[in-house]
Amino acid sequence: MSSATENTQDTAPGTASRAEPTETFHPERTHILSAVVLALISLLTIGAAPQYLWWILIFPALIIWWVLKSATVVDGTGIEARYAFRGNKAIAWDDFAGIGFKGARTFARTTDGTEISLPGVTFNSLPRLQQASYGRIPDALTEGRAAMDGKIVVVQEDGYSVVLTRDEYIARQKELGREIQIELDEDNTPHDVSHTASGNNSGPGGVESPGSAIPTTEPTDDRPTPQA
Repeated sequence: MSSATENTQDTAPGTASRAEPTETFHPERTHILSAVVLALISLLTIGAAPQYLWWILIFPALIIWWVLKSATVVDGTGIEARYAFRGNKAIAWDDFAGIGFKGARTFARTTDGTEISLPGVTFNSLPRLQQASYGRIPDALTEGRAAMDGKIVVVQEDGYSVVLTRDEYIARQKELGREIQIELDEDNTPHDVSHTASGNNSGPGGVESPGSAIPTTEPTDDRPTPQA
């Protein structure tokens, strides 16, 4: 995860005033709290033989240094990766080929195939990256969420998921003889839960009663009516 701050660069006197977006991404500051907890725990061990074990405190200190010094800066000129324990690297937009994700690592790829790690940048950083890069880095996250708007995820018996429109979902439930039961996941994406529900906790129209369920209205006359 990462945290980002936004500012604008000063324009030269006599030039047109235009705010140029700049995004600075840092590793999540909660890592500092983890380092402090690690230091406190280390003190218990160091107390047994401080003259020999004092060096253990170096590790939490290195974590704090990494959090404070590492950053990725994105603006109209390109990307600059700032590292805590090695030299910084910069990529001009003319040399930029794309951005990628491997596990917890985010990297920028240059036109010659070099991969440069971007501290503090995660997949959730894509909206800010698109703005600061003037669209050179596409915001696949927002585009994906927009594509899912109004869609319902249905997990089939074989474990595979399908995405249906509301009308397709209602017709499917009628064909299978199931109730209309939808819940939101942690990303607020509607999911069908009728295949896991017992059927005894359903409200009017087959909508599950818990507060996390999406309030669903009764189908109109021109739509198939779900069977109990």
